[in-house]
Amino acid sequence: MTRREDRKVRVALAACGVVAGFAITAGIVSVVHGGFLTGGSRRAAVPTDSGTTSTVISRGDEGPSPAALDAQWLAYSDHSTCAEWAGGDGVSGIRLNSSQIAWFFADTYLGPAGPTAGFSHLGGFLHNSMVIQTTGGSRTSLVTLTGGGGCAGGVHAGPATSIVSGPSTAGMALRYWDADGIRVGGTVVTFYNAYLLGPAPYVAVGTTMASFSVRKLSAAGHTAANGGAITPALTPVPTYTPPDGGTPIIWGSALLRSGHTVYIYGWQSTGGADSLSLPYLARVSASRLTDFAAWRFYAGGQWSASQSLAVPIEPAVGDFSVPSGFSVVPIAGRYWLIEAVGAGDPDIYAYPAPTPWGPFDAHGGVLLYRAPGIGLSAANDYRIMYEARVEPALSTSKTLVISYNVNSEAVTAACQSIAWFTNAFIQPRFISVPISAFAAPKATVRDFVRAANLGSLPIIQRDPAAWFDSWSFAGGCPPVPGVSDLTARAHPGRVRLAWRSAGIGMQYRVYLSSGAQASEYVRTVSATRMTVTGLTSGLAYDFEVVPVNTRSDTGPPAYISVGVP
Repeated sequence: MTRREDRKVRVALAACGVVAGFAITAGIVSVVHGGFLTGGSRRAAVPTDSGTTSTVISRGDEGPSPAALDAQWLAYSDHSTCAEWAGGDGVSGIRLNSSQIAWFFADTYLGPAGPTAGFSHLGGFLHNSMVIQTTGGSRTSLVTLTGGGGCAGGVHAGPATSIVSGPSTAGMALRYWDADGIRVGGTVVTFYNAYLLGPAPYVAVGTTMASFSVRKLSAAGHTAANGGAITPALTPVPTYTPPDGGTPIIWGSALLRSGHTVYIYGWQSTGGADSLSLPYLARVSASRLTDFAAWRFYAGGQWSASQSLAVPIEPAVGDFSVPSGFSVVPIAGRYWLIEAVGAGDPDIYAYPAPTPWGPFDAHGGVLLYRAPGIGLSAANDYRIMYEARVEPALSTSKTLVISYNVNSEAVTAACQSIAWFTNAFIQPRFISVPISAFAAPKATVRDFVRAANLGSLPIIQRDPAAWFDSWSFAGGCPPVPGVSDLTARAHPGRVRLAWRSAGIGMQYRVYLSSGAQASEYVRTVSATRMTVTGLTSGLAYDFEVVPVNTRSDTGPPAYISVGVP
C-alpha cells in the first residue's frame, strides 16, 4: 500500500476545512508565483512575537526563523483582547507591500486566551477573519479585522461576524473557509469555500471569490484599533457536479501564477466510503481572475470554456488524492505539489510534475517534514496537522517557507474541547526548506528543514483516561458515562450527597422524591457533591443524580434512599 492509498480516508476527515514584517521585496512574491526558483539573495526580518518591538534577523538566505514565526502567533494569542485574533486555522499570507502582509484565517477564536485558560469565548468564534501585519524598522503590529460587530474599540458590543458569509443554500446554513489568494494590481483576490455546518467529515458545496482593496487593507493595518470591519466584493463561482456525483468542483485550493496567467487548482470529492478528492485545474489571465467567463478548464490535453468538460488532472483510479489546501510551486524546472498527507498524519510531502497540470508523481514524492507529536492518541494530545501551504510572503529566492495548521480533536467525557483548557491548539506552524533540498537525495531532504519543537502539554498527560478522540464518535461526543459511588449522609433537615466524577466538565442534575410524591428537580451542579436542605425530619427520601454533558445529553443515573432524622 502506498502512502497515498493509506491516507484516502484520513484526507476526507481533514479540517476545512502566525508572523511578522519581513524585509523581502515584492519581487520575491512574483518569483514564487511566477517563474522557477533558481537563486538570488534576500534578507528577512521576523519579530519574535507580537508583544515586543524586537525582530529576529535571518542569517543570509536562510529566511525567517520558524520558531519566531510560531512564537509570534502564540504571543499574540496570549495577550489578546476580545477584539483580537486568539487562534485560527486555514492560515495563508498575502503581501500587500514591502512592509505589510494580510493574513487570512478560517475558523477563528477571538480573545482573551491563555496557555492554561483556553479561549474565553468572550470575543466569539468566527468562520473566517484577517490579521494585517505591519512592520517598520524594529517595530511590528498586528491588527485584527472581522466582518463587524463584536468588540470594536475594546468595548464588547456583541458577537463579531465573519468577513465572508452568505445566504443559506436550500435551507442549509453555510460556513466559509478561506482557500488560497493572490494580489493582482491593487486588489487581493482570495477564494472562500462554502461548507455545510456540522461535524466532520465536512461537506463542501461551493466557492466564492472575495476581492479586497489593497489600499483599504493597508490603511486598516496602520490603525491602532483592533476589531475593525472589512467588506469585500463577492463573486460566486458557478457550481458544477460531475455526472458520477459527489461534491461540486471546489475551486481555489491553490493558485499558481506564471507570467500573466493564473492557474486555479480545485478538487472534487467522489463520495462514498473510499472517497477521493480529485484535483481539477483552470487557468485565466490574471487581470480577469474574477471573470468566470474567461476561465478555461483543463479537459485532458486541451482547454475548454465549459466547466462541464473539465476532467481531473489525475485520473479517478490509483491513489492520487488532494486535501482541501495545498500549494503548487515551480522549483528548478519542475512543478511541485506540496501538501500535508492527512489530518492524522505527521508528514508534509512534495510531488514533482513536468507541467502545472501534471502528471504529479505519487511514487516520486519527497518527504519534506515529519512533525513530532502528531497522532490521534492521548500520547500525542489527539493532535492533528493539515493544509500545508507555501507562504510566498515569507519565502526567499533560496528558502521556501511552508505553513501548516495544528489542532487537537481531544474532548472530555462531557464533550468539552481542549480549547476550553489551553490556547496552544488551533495555531499555525511553520517550517523552512532550502530550495537546494529539492535536488538532494530523498533520504536527506529532512536534514535541511528548520522547524520549531511542538512540544507537549501536561493537560492530557495528567489524566489521559479522561480524554477522548472526538472523531471516534458520531456527532463528536463520547457516550456520557454513568454516575457511580453515590453516598448520602443525613442530618436533621438536610442530606449531603457525594459521588464519583463522571468526567472533566460534567454537570449533574439532582432530583428527589418522598413516598408517593413525584420526582422533583432540585438543581444542576458542577461539583460532585451537594447538600439538599429544607427536608422534613422523619421522612425517607429517594435521590437521583443524572450526568449531563455540554450538549445536554444524559448518562445512566445513580439512585439512593435515606431517612432524615
